Amino acid sequence: MKPYRWLAFALCASLLMSACAQEADEEEEVKPIEITPGLAVAEPATPADPAVDPAVAYDGTRVHMVYSQWDGASQYNLMYTQRIGAGNFTAPASVFPASAADSRDADIFLDGTGTLHMVWAEGTSPNREIYYATRNNGGTFTTPQPLTTTSEDEANPRVHVDSTGRVHVIWQGSTPPPSPTSAIFYRRTQSTVFLSAVILPKGSGNQPAEMPDLCTDRGDRIYVVWAESNGTSRDIRMVRSDDNGQNFGGVGSGFAATGSVDMTQPRVQGGLDGEVFLVFVGQAVNGDRALFATYTRTGGTFVDPGQLLTSETGGIRDPELAAFKRSDDNYTLMVACNDGPVSGGNILIKSSHDNAENWPGDPINLSQGNTQPSTNVTPVLALDDNELIACWAGQPTGAGVVRTWTSASDYTLP
Repeated sequence: MKPYRWLAFALCASLLMSACAQEADEEEEVKPIEITPGLAVAEPATPADPAVDPAVAYDGTRVHMVYSQWDGASQYNLMYTQRIGAGNFTAPASVFPASAADSRDADIFLDGTGTLHMVWAEGTSPNREIYYATRNNGGTFTTPQPLTTTSEDEANPRVHVDSTGRVHVIWQGSTPPPSPTSAIFYRRTQSTVFLSAVILPKGSGNQPAEMPDLCTDRGDRIYVVWAESNGTSRDIRMVRSDDNGQNFGGVGSGFAATGSVDMTQPRVQGGLDGEVFLVFVGQAVNGDRALFATYTRTGGTFVDPGQLLTSETGGIRDPELAAFKRSDDNYTLMVACNDGPVSGGNILIKSSHDNAENWPGDPINLSQGNTQPSTNVTPVLALDDNELIACWAGQPTGAGVVRTWTSASDYTLP
């Protein structure tokens, strides 16, 4: 891998601190997590038509997977399947049997009661809506309900459930005339009923906002991040709510990361009180793309982002971040990305076992030998104390129809 030719985030003070800390780092090497990749399993095993856009959740025993399946004629349908341990995936069930349009880009969250919460974009651009449904631990699906009914286009939904069972949903939509632009919308439940949608406050006036994600910390503070234009490139904006989603405000400067490069696809996970872990893609003017990571322990100001991965293929796309809180209140973190062009690349994993302080070792290629590296896209992750569940879409070695792949990989802390 070639070194990056730009360091948009570097400050003189941080460089001096890094130099001073180098000797200490050399004295006590931070060892990487040992990951043993499992055999990737295709689901469906031999589909007649593409199966794409996987989403995954894991309860330590059961893998829950949702994906979009082309029906061979006119639309993508949202499908659910599961597997227990090393068993086979069950026959997929339709999440929205009455759908008459594409069901794509699902995000899911498994709460503490075993209920799976699902959101997705329903319809075709430029007039998609956001839908929500659940599956309880007995296997019963609720009737999908629209969270939006507008003439604008909605996309990129994300869902999270806090420790009290309150459901939080965000998505990227368009503000109505006379000043239409992309913005981030938010809805939450109160006594199981969704309240009205609100537009989250931007940091750069009426500039476009897109690619959102959200999390909560241990104190149930809500954090929402997105990529927001500054007129020439995009920064990573973050807002926080300390009152269960009633109000949101900018934290610190209002941005988790800023600079002269284009920053996109932020992903967050919450930690202890005030702790947030963040990864995103940074792209230089010359086209180089890299994966960056940072964190805050105070619910506000983030440390200078550190570069995790770069690519010579024009890649590093679609990052996903997973976190697992260990019994000692420290966090194991895993980030996955597609290392390749838009059409696909290898699925790489990078890990930290010290709350994102360090990400040591070389990345692990989970897709090698299972699928063609030129076709692997949209990885998603789930963790428990020693298992990493990774899913992505790709074609099998030797060509064939695109399908979802799931790798159940073991890992051990150093």
